[in-house]
Parts: sequence; C-alpha cells; structure tokens
Amino acid sequence: MRFGQHQSFYLRMNWLSKAMKMINEDIEKDRFFYDEFGFERIGLGRNMVKSLKFWTLATNILTESKNDDQKPIHRITAFGQMVYEYDRFIRLSLTSSLLHYFLASEKQQASSWYWFFNESTHRSATFEEVFESLKLWVQSKSKKQVSDNTLKRDLECLRQLYTIGSNHTSDPEEVVISPLSSLRLLHENRDVFAKKTPNINELDLDSLYFILLKYCKSNQVQSLTLEEIQYKPLLWGKIFNLTSNQILAVLEQIQTSKFYHATFIRTNQIYNLNIPEEDPYSFLEKAYQRKVALHDARI
Repeated sequence: MRFGQHQSFYLRMNWLSKAMKMINEDIEKDRFFYDEFGFERIGLGRNMVKSLKFWTLATNILTESKNDDQKPIHRITAFGQMVYEYDRFIRLSLTSSLLHYFLASEKQQASSWYWFFNESTHRSATFEEVFESLKLWVQSKSKKQVSDNTLKRDLECLRQLYTIGSNHTSDPEEVVISPLSSLRLLHENRDVFAKKTPNINELDLDSLYFILLKYCKSNQVQSLTLEEIQYKPLLWGKIFNLTSNQILAVLEQIQTSKFYHATFIRTNQIYNLNIPEEDPYSFLEKAYQRKVALHDARI
C-alpha cells in the first residue's frame, strides 16, 4: 500500500496530456520519468514530474515494469492509448469518469482514494473524523507505519482533486483545474468532508457499463443484484456515491439502449442485471469511436 506519492500536487487538467505525449513521442519514451532533464522538456517542475508519474500510474494511463536491464520503464495502457487517441485533453465525461474509477480502484497505488470511496462509511464528517477513520484502517491493513502528516496530505489532496474547478463558472482552459472536479463527487466545504451524489443525467452510461463489464470479468460472474451494485467495492454505489433509486434509473436506461446487452429482471423484490460476456476494452473502444463521431457530426 502506498501513501503520499503525489508530492502534495493534485492532478491538473493538462498533465496527463503532457505525459502521454512524452511516452508516445519523446526520445526517452519508456524511461522519460527517470531522465534528469525530462522536467524541462515537459515544462513542469521536478517535484511536479514526480507527482505526475504517480497520477499516470494511479489512473491507469501508464503501467510500470522492468526492461531487460531490470530498470523501471513505463508503457501506455490500453485505456491510456484510447484517451490519447480520442480524448487527450479530457473533454468527455467518459474519460473523467474512468480516470476517477481507476484511481478509486487502486488499493495498492492510491490507498487513501480506495479507502475513501470503497471502505469509508462516512457520508459527511469533519476532516479530523475522516482522518482518524483512515488512520485506523491503515493501521489494520498496512505492515508499514504511515505518518499522520502523510495521511493528512492525502486527504487534503483528495479534497482538492474533486473540488478545485467544480464551480460551473470555472474556465475549462484554466491549468489549475482538476479533471475530476467536473464529476462533483465531493462538496466544496473546508470544514467538512461530505460525499456528494451526482446528477444521474450527467453520468456517462458508457463508463458505468464498462465498470460492470470489468467487474464481471475480474470476478467471473455474469449477473449482479441491485444490492451488490450499490454496496460492493468497485461498483457504482461506492465509486460514484449513487443511491438505490439512482442505480435503478440508470439500469432502466441501460436496458432500453441499443448500445448495451444487459437484461434487467425484477423477481419477488429481487433486482438482477444479467450481463452477457463482452471484452470491456473492446466495448470501450467502440464507445469512444461513437462519441467522437457524434462530436464531429455536431461541428
């Protein structure tokens, strides 16, 4: 489990675009983050580049491995390649929703984020209450001791990531805006940590269906109950703070859409969603192509 890897910098709107460009086009490519002068070519400070490395890994844009010389290298993921090709500047809610999903799913890489969205029982609490709960969870799960200051920096960074730029009047071109603030999953209040239930009309259905496909593939299941979708880690209720009524409404939309093959069945007050096997990333590629084609048709 890892904590405090962000160097106290929350993810900025244009950072992932810079990272993907470097990994795809720079002369150093897979060793870019270990180049002494890489920060000059990417146009960020040294510590910001260290922070960016964390964010690219935590949001599943890049993956880390070893080369033949046992040196760490970075490669762009299947998801990262789609973002680079179709939505490099994060204009689509599909992209921001999945960046959040991957971040909140990273129990090892972004442990505080995983805890907050999947394990924390607080809907609204003071900063200190949330900190104490996180501290207890870390003590029960981590073999290494983590300082109070590190955990507090994680929580403050988490707050900034979901609130800076959340105001509707914010300029989307402003470089300090976070690409996850548009999801509006956290109330902008310095006195309390309060999870916010988003407007389901603003949620991206393709991202929600991708999450179902990925969950089913990982757990080798093809059916989920409403209760599971609401309360199980890594599913909608936890990841997006959705209520049962919101989940029901989304399931109805999915059932009536030609783009999804799931079947929603109600039997004796038990709600089941049957999900035919489908490769999540093949579905996601088609979703991006569909959205880009729709965008181009509107221009």
